[in-house]
Amino acid sequence: MILSRTLARRRIAAGVRPGWLAAWLLVICDTVILLALLAGAIWLGYSPLMALPVWARIITLFVLFFVPLQLVLITSSMWATRSRWQDTAPPQPDPH
Repeated sequence: MILSRTLARRRIAAGVRPGWLAAWLLVICDTVILLALLAGAIWLGYSPLMALPVWARIITLFVLFFVPLQLVLITSSMWATRSRWQDTAPPQPDPH
């Protein structure tokens, strides 16, 4: 989210409109970075997590994985879309 947002804001300010791959590759990078961080967190907390009852594990994994992943994906996708957005002039009425 940080990578895609930072570069998208910089591109928007400069008036540069990236191609599809250039915009969405940042979303993929943000996702991979977040998944690596979350995988490391689970690896470090595996034993305490498995000591919890099943319902507590589900809620914990939902809060620690699903919610952050969705926030990052949605925010990164919005910035990727914004960076590719091109305003068009509204159609002018015909004077005749």
